[in-house]
Amino acid sequence: MVTRIAGFLVRAAVRRWPAELRAELAREWTAELRELARGGQRWGMLRFAASLATSRAATPLVDRSAMSGRLWRTAGVLLLAPPACVGVIVVAAVVMNLAYGWLSFGVVWATASQLPIWSLAAAGLGVLLALVVTRAARRTVRVGALPTALGVALPIAATLAVVLGWFAGRDESGVREMVPGLLLWLALLVPALWAAGALARRGRTRSAWLVGLLGALVAADAAVVLTVVSTIPATATSTELPPDSVDRISAPLWLFTCWTDWSFGLPRPTEWERFLITDQVLVEPMFYLACTPYALAYAIAVARPAQAATSVAVPAPVSA
Repeated sequence: MVTRIAGFLVRAAVRRWPAELRAELAREWTAELRELARGGQRWGMLRFAASLATSRAATPLVDRSAMSGRLWRTAGVLLLAPPACVGVIVVAAVVMNLAYGWLSFGVVWATASQLPIWSLAAAGLGVLLALVVTRAARRTVRVGALPTALGVALPIAATLAVVLGWFAGRDESGVREMVPGLLLWLALLVPALWAAGALARRGRTRSAWLVGLLGALVAADAAVVLTVVSTIPATATSTELPPDSVDRISAPLWLFTCWTDWSFGLPRPTEWERFLITDQVLVEPMFYLACTPYALAYAIAVARPAQAATSVAVPAPVSA
């Protein structure tokens, strides 16, 4: 009877301690009870177990300097990544121009290769940025899936506001037309990151990547469709293509048209429609391509279950 009571008190005491310390403390305290039982110290067993059950569990000490470092690191990653995506687009454009200059001397399809080269370069550099962000995310502050999604999206929105303001200050045309599509992209990107983070938090990393990539693709596609629909008239019902108009039937392909300048063997969009689409929506799809890898990588890396941290256990109260 005394052994059962002592065991119950020890189990109750163990549950009051942090999860990462419970297994080790349970082993230590159970071993101590066995030693007391072997010596026939029944009163000592009860006194030892009662002292554990009634003593205050240790509160893990928070390293303020480490927490401050994590906060600064989190802010640095989330604030610097969107401008880095702008840099990715610029560097990819330089690569495209260099490749076009080299190809134009030897092949007839040099002009058609410009957008694919730009897209491949932006995607490749975006993946490299995602690898850097993933490594840094392991030492950032871990919060819920929704706060993480908002934390990723808001700095992107701030960066876009600065870039669009700079374009507007230079009297660049088409700035107003870019805003609705960018806002829609951000509005749809947040739930995609939220869903990916929620799945990663449950340990379903593959599903998180699949859902996140699909959601980000839908967000980018919808943004391009909105921009084209709101700025380019629809094709009238006739056998000839009216000037400066695009048939809405090919809308799901417009994002891929902006990345590849190709109709995938389908009758729509036509060559003229592709020209109109890429003339109106040129930079935004590249920005989506550059941002998506790092945004998903951060949301998933932060949400994945963390390994139990190594802690220094406070000495347990032992009966004298």
